[in-house]
Amino acid sequence: MRTVLILFSLLTIGLAAAPLLCSKTSQCGGGSDCYLTCENTCGCNDTSSSPMYGGKCQEPGFCEGTFLDLQDCIEPLQYGPTCPRKMLGMYDLLESYTSYDFRIDVRSAPEWAEDHANISIPTPGLAFHPAKNYLDVLEGKEDARILVYCRSGGRAFEASHNLLKYGFSNIHSFYQGGFPDIKRRVVEVSESSEDHPIKALCYITGGSDICPTPLPKSHVNSAEDITSLGDNVVLVDVRPRSYTNTFDDDLRAPANKKRQIKKFLKTVDETEHTLVTFCEEGNFAFKGAKAMIELGWGGPIYFFDNGGYKDLKKLFA
Repeated sequence: MRTVLILFSLLTIGLAAAPLLCSKTSQCGGGSDCYLTCENTCGCNDTSSSPMYGGKCQEPGFCEGTFLDLQDCIEPLQYGPTCPRKMLGMYDLLESYTSYDFRIDVRSAPEWAEDHANISIPTPGLAFHPAKNYLDVLEGKEDARILVYCRSGGRAFEASHNLLKYGFSNIHSFYQGGFPDIKRRVVEVSESSEDHPIKALCYITGGSDICPTPLPKSHVNSAEDITSLGDNVVLVDVRPRSYTNTFDDDLRAPANKKRQIKKFLKTVDETEHTLVTFCEEGNFAFKGAKAMIELGWGGPIYFFDNGGYKDLKKLFA
C-alpha cells in the first residue's frame, strides 16, 4: 500500500509540472508554460485563480544562453531573444519619446539629482543589480512599453538585460547617448520649431510657464489619481464639437478654436481650479492645454496623454 501511495504522489508531481496542465494555473498567466525567468519563478500555483506575476516566461535555456553584446543587438541580423525589443538611436527616440508607458533612468543618484526628466523613474544601479531589487517602483510594469536610458548607453543596455532576466517583455534601450544628449536635442528641436514647446520638452521639464504638465494614461490607475491633483479638478474636453459624447457640455474648449478657449477660461479661476484637458489620444489634449497657457491661464494645468475620453469614462464610471 505504501508503494502505491508513493507512486501516486510521484505521478501527481509529474502532472503538476507538465506545461499543458500548468498553462491553466501558471503564475505567469493563462496560456503561459511553466518555465522560469532567470530571477523569478513562473511556476504553477494550483491555489490561485489569478496570475501572481505579469511578466514573460522565457523559453528553456534562455537564462543559460549567451547574452548578445550591445553591438550585436544593434545589428538587425544578429538580433536575438537576449536583446531589448528595440535598440534606439536619437532619431527613433525623438519620434517615440512621449509614447512610452514609462521612462526608466538608470544613472547614479548624483547624476539624477543634477538633472533629470520630470516624467521618469530613477533606478540607480539597475545596470549592476537584479531587477527584483527595484520592485518598489517597477512591480506591475512587466508588460509595459518601457524606455531605458543612462548617460552614454552602456548602463542602459546592461539594465535592459536585467529587466529581461526578470521577465520584462517590452524593453526599448537608448544606445546613442544618454539623458544629457536627449535633453539637449529635444531643446534644440523645440526651440527651432514653430510649435515650441513641443510635447517631448514638456515631458522633460514638467509643468512650466510655457508647458502644461503631462499626465500619461500609464500613470493613472484610478479616478482618484486625477481628482487628487487639486482641490477643484476640471476635466476639459478639447475635442472638436463633432464628438457628441462628453462629461459636461459646458466644459468644452476645442483646441483649434481660440475664441471658444477664451470663453471657457472666463468660467474658471486659476487660483481655485486645476484643469485636465483630454481628447481621443493625447495630441489635441496637449495642443489645447498649451493654447490655454498662451491665452493667459496661469493656474495648474495637465493634459491626459496616450489615452482619451473612453479611458477616462472607464475610470469615472
